[in-house]
Amino acid sequence: MATFPALEPATRRYSMGIFPTTEERGFGGGSIRFRHGTTAYSHNLELGFAALTQAQAKLLRDHYREQQGGYIAFPLSTEAWAGHTSFTDLVPTSTHWRYASQPQEEHLTGGYVNVQLTLISVPAVVAATSFGLASTVTITLAGGAASGS
Repeated sequence: MATFPALEPATRRYSMGIFPTTEERGFGGGSIRFRHGTTAYSHNLELGFAALTQAQAKLLRDHYREQQGGYIAFPLSTEAWAGHTSFTDLVPTSTHWRYASQPQEEHLTGGYVNVQLTLISVPAVVAATSFGLASTVTITLAGGAASGS
């Protein structure tokens, strides 16, 4: 899992995520809502990078390829939040991101590049433990001939 490149965006646009709920029709015609968790997900973060050098733009391209587009989630670098007092008022520190779409590039004269990209948050995967769901079997083989019936 490669951390997002240490580049400071010129613009940042954020939209809050949604809470995991479903709504079902009740018998009396009303609706019943079910909450499936207490943490919002699918936060959107649009980052705009202005007048990057070719080498800086390559860092973003390479990261996109390493993450296989939107397949592998990654943590954001602190530079991606530069200028914001504390990103933890927006998302938990354990939040990871993936690409919502491919980065868009605008090539300028002089070899500079503007890059726009959109990220979407994904919940961090916490290692699960089994509580009584797994068992260990130890088998000891004694010397001698095997017989079958």
